[in-house]
Amino acid sequence: MDLNEDPKDLEQEYMDFTEANTLSALERAVVGIYAVRETPGSNSSDVGLILQGVVLLGDLENVALAAAMLFGFFPS
Repeated sequence: MDLNEDPKDLEQEYMDFTEANTLSALERAVVGIYAVRETPGSNSSDVGLILQGVVLLGDLENVALAAAMLFGFFPS
């Protein structure tokens, strides 16, 4: 996070999404954690990591695990 970065850009929520919209949003992300929640019309949920527009890991148990795993992808 840059000190001049707008905090609203750190979290994005999509309520009415299609697969095409979701893929487009993921491709624009440089680094991120995504979480798909179950909705009445869909029984699927997912948590994963994005690095430079590519989903590196998916089907993680929770966001805390995704945050811990994310640190492993950064060089020390």
